Amino acid sequence: MKSSRNLFHTLLLGMALLGLAIGAAFPFVMLRTGFMAPSAVRPPFIVAALCAGLVAGGINFALAASIVRPRLRVLAARMEAVREALRQAAFADNRAQWDPERSVVPEHGDDELGVVARNYNALLRGLHEAHQVEERIRGFTQALSSELDLAELGVRGLDLLVRNTDAQGGAILLERHGDWQLLASQGLRGAEHIRHSAAFADACRKALGRRMALAQGVTVDAVLSEFRPQDVLLEPIRHNGIVLGWLVLASSLELAEEAVRLIPVLLQGLGLALNNALLYDDLQRVAALDPLTGVYNRRFGLRRLEEEIARAARVQGPIALVVLDLDHFKKVNDSFGHLAGDRVLVHVSRFCLDLLRDGDLLMRYGGEEFVAILPGASLADAAAVADRIRFGVGAAPVKTDAGMVAVTVSIGVAACSGDAAIDLEALLHTADKRLYRAKASGRNRVVATEHA
Repeated sequence: MKSSRNLFHTLLLGMALLGLAIGAAFPFVMLRTGFMAPSAVRPPFIVAALCAGLVAGGINFALAASIVRPRLRVLAARMEAVREALRQAAFADNRAQWDPERSVVPEHGDDELGVVARNYNALLRGLHEAHQVEERIRGFTQALSSELDLAELGVRGLDLLVRNTDAQGGAILLERHGDWQLLASQGLRGAEHIRHSAAFADACRKALGRRMALAQGVTVDAVLSEFRPQDVLLEPIRHNGIVLGWLVLASSLELAEEAVRLIPVLLQGLGLALNNALLYDDLQRVAALDPLTGVYNRRFGLRRLEEEIARAARVQGPIALVVLDLDHFKKVNDSFGHLAGDRVLVHVSRFCLDLLRDGDLLMRYGGEEFVAILPGASLADAAAVADRIRFGVGAAPVKTDAGMVAVTVSIGVAACSGDAAIDLEALLHTADKRLYRAKASGRNRVVATEHA
């Protein structure tokens, strides 16, 4: 308000000087135009003219002030209220409660003050929209920042992106082990075909977002009908300049320009969250796997065994263990070297994985000892698997840099049916005891019963 007072002080001074100038000029104008005789221009008349000029200037100032000052006061008061509201919102970390409509000013006429009022109101609403966008971005980032499970992150991230852009469907594709995999999809049928489309391949080569036609067979699964979308947006999901994945958004109508501008900003948060989840996934995998053979290590394998035993007890189903140990493995290391011994361990572990079913688990239990966990398998099923492993390992010498290495394995098998209580230590002890009986009775054999 200080600048406003200075403005009106200047205006008052200007009006007063203008009034004095008019009052001083009035007698001379009257003389020149012949309306007054020189004898009439006396000092009292000049003083009266000056006073009349001052009065006229004061009237003009009062009239201008009565029209302009109230509007400026309203504008200044609303601006002060906005400043205070923003300050309070910033300290409270919540701007969603600020309503710009309570701070707008009347837009009277098309004069300069009307233009100022319109521009101020537009600025106010623009500021509010910017705060809303900021809140959406912050909410989106906070919703994903603590999620480390890749599958759950994909589902939550895609749902938030679809809702923030008013799209009818979408998908997220993630690069894993040199190939594009569908991480999540919503509202799309045939989303797995996207990665095979020419448009997607072209976008991947150029690493640039684009609007595209969906691959053949991809449709939006709407509530009442199925349709091919009219607007499809493909955007890369980056972190530190590296493309981690791709976002596909599909809509029956053209996506709003505001939504299109918002997507890259939201994808920055998704890229960071995906990178964290990928790192966590890799760390989990590294922590769970034996570095040499790539199968589960003892610590994680035993944890998975506990989980499988608990599941078997819950569903009252059988579970079996196959414990195998390489025969005379120390001689292999002594005769061929430890590198050859490592090659043998890798070969045996891969051979076992190839023979096991989907859902079976393999862990490295010790130096040359492995345990296979077979959920749902009976003792006879597990014994048959064990015999195939024993025969296959013995029949295929391992090629190493030190020459061909022939190895055999001894195996102990134990199982528990679904109608009995399952004890992890007891099951492992039984399988171990049968393994040592296989070794004691000549090696290169399977023991699956107490009397073999």
